[in-house]
Amino acid sequence: MIGCLATYISTKQNINFQPMNANFGILPKLDEKIRDKKKRYEALANKSLAKLDIIIDKCK
Repeated sequence: MIGCLATYISTKQNINFQPMNANFGILPKLDEKIRDKKKRYEALANKSLAKLDIIIDKCK
């Protein structure tokens, strides 16, 4: 989420730039479409945690 927010604020936007709070809409899309919102958010969180584990392992 932090990476997506950093990309959002550092990428050239149109002239009407509006700051935003963290939300699932700025994360990259999942490979599969999940209609159930709770399951979709859980899948997004799990994907993010897996990527975070990779980054932590590289720092060791």
